[in-house]
Amino acid sequence: MLFIAELLLGMDVPIDEVEKQLFKNEISVNSKIVQLSSAKEQVMARMGGKISTYLVKQGQSVKKGQAIAKIDSLELSRLFSELKLLRKQLLVHQKNYNIIRKLYNSGLESMQNLNQEQREKDETASKIESIKAQLSLMGVSSKTYKSSYTVYAQGSGTVEKILIPTNAVVDANTPLVSIVKGGESFLAKAYIPLKYVNEVGVGQEGELLYGAKHYKMHITQILPQLDEQTQQMVILLALDEPVPNLFVNAYVETKLSIGTPREYLAVKKSALSFFNNEWVVFLPKHHEEHEEEKHDDHAGHDHGEEKHEEEKHDEHEEDEIPYDILVVKIIKQNEHWVAIEGIDEHRDYVSAKSYYIKSLLLKSSLGGHGH
Repeated sequence: MLFIAELLLGMDVPIDEVEKQLFKNEISVNSKIVQLSSAKEQVMARMGGKISTYLVKQGQSVKKGQAIAKIDSLELSRLFSELKLLRKQLLVHQKNYNIIRKLYNSGLESMQNLNQEQREKDETASKIESIKAQLSLMGVSSKTYKSSYTVYAQGSGTVEKILIPTNAVVDANTPLVSIVKGGESFLAKAYIPLKYVNEVGVGQEGELLYGAKHYKMHITQILPQLDEQTQQMVILLALDEPVPNLFVNAYVETKLSIGTPREYLAVKKSALSFFNNEWVVFLPKHHEEHEEEKHDDHAGHDHGEEKHEEEKHDEHEEDEIPYDILVVKIIKQNEHWVAIEGIDEHRDYVSAKSYYIKSLLLKSSLGGHGH
């Protein structure tokens, strides 16, 4: 007879600890696959300035995120100068606020003046955050002064044409370079509820779910008119990698990343098992818990039955599976990790080959051990 314990001893069951992982906030929308024979994408200036140099040439192949051009910008310089001034003002407001607050606590200053200084301090801090957000959208750090910035390709393709010559002065949103995707390109035409109007933008990442696989894509255009039937925004997304057997006019699920990623307690995707109509994770029993269970099982037995009970216990110990079953709730998931509720951080868990334990549990519940 081959006992369950012996089966488990012969297995290499990997154990890992529950840990925190970042998960993107995503929305799932319907999209329709369309095909354009010459899908174009324009790289645009994000702020007014003078084109100092191009980093690509006509006919050159480029990849998503590749630097396209550098622009010298007086507007950017003014932003940094304003940011420097506002930071000095904030220090002054903070110092004045502290002085007025002390005077107010001593009965020598009015609440009105204290509130006024608080408002001025808050307004200055708000202006600083606004400039930092503007710089962040351009991919420029607010920590170091800069008078120029770089524009990048939003997708892969071939440089069709450089639209504006070097040293030309351009405004924000002026097209600089047109990029054409090779061959007949596929786009996903997605429909987005209006409540997300401030959370989607050109260049934002997404995923196409097709044939049980995930394919990376990004937003290339937000159409200026709503869809008449659904009254939703219409956006176009370009695929960043080839998708085999993709059919035009197919309706597919598309996921878009919005907002800031959040941390959740997570286990590896391979740890999940569907058992008794619930998602579960298998946890190795701690030695102390195991010993306590054994003690409780045998407490109170007569001394005359000791030998018989020890024999029963030995048989039970051979059959016992040293893993607990934990029912979990799935919150989010990505390609490799699953965020779950109902488990503690740093808890050991079976991270793969859980089907071995599941099959042995099923066999044990049927009363069979195998031969």
